[in-house]
Amino acid sequence: MARAPLARAAGRSTALVLAELRRAISQGDLAPGEQIRQQLWADRIGVSRPPLREALEILTTEGLVVHGVNQGYFVTRFSRDEMQQLYTMRLLLEQEALTSLRWPDENRLAEFEEQVRGIEEHALAGRPDIAMQGLSDLYIGIYQLCGRHLIVDEIQRLWIKTTAYRSLSFDIMRDPAASGRRLRGILELLREHDLDALRETLLHPTIRGKLGTAVPDVAHHEQGDDGRVVAS
Repeated sequence: MARAPLARAAGRSTALVLAELRRAISQGDLAPGEQIRQQLWADRIGVSRPPLREALEILTTEGLVVHGVNQGYFVTRFSRDEMQQLYTMRLLLEQEALTSLRWPDENRLAEFEEQVRGIEEHALAGRPDIAMQGLSDLYIGIYQLCGRHLIVDEIQRLWIKTTAYRSLSFDIMRDPAASGRRLRGILELLREHDLDALRETLLHPTIRGKLGTAVPDVAHHEQGDDGRVVAS
């Protein structure tokens, strides 16, 4: 009978580690290509090594972290060509999702509006990790309106893989109010059933970059000896 409380405690520890590592990656405390030193992070978070390793395995499955045999765990980083591939895949999938978009009712729009308020509040509170997750949830929620769950699942997977890079150009932290207005503009397009304008707003690289949703221009970051992009 004592095993159940222990299992729940272990689960809470793993969830805590996941939250802290995601926060560190989304805020740039752990940069693309940086090694995640297990003992350092176990001590910093206040957990033992097993829940840390379990969390790292989950992040590896998500593609946010990679594991090298006899090397350890590292934040995933990509070459310029790989970044372009990721961006192209996302663009194609998001375009396809929008072709079968089903317009939300007022209740769903109200839920989106609440998400925008949450994004603004967390940005103003200096929590880019929560604001960034809220932004991801908002966009994935919009794409889920298409009802094509396999396509949306793949879009979400690509969003997760590029978290460390999107955090480098996350403009919402610099001007939460202006970003909030842009997000509400997207909701207004949903309310007006203006698919052409919605497609232009969601998919245009410049606008996406302002909102922190596009893969950033990797030319602004340094490149290592192996040709892979690392944060400058």
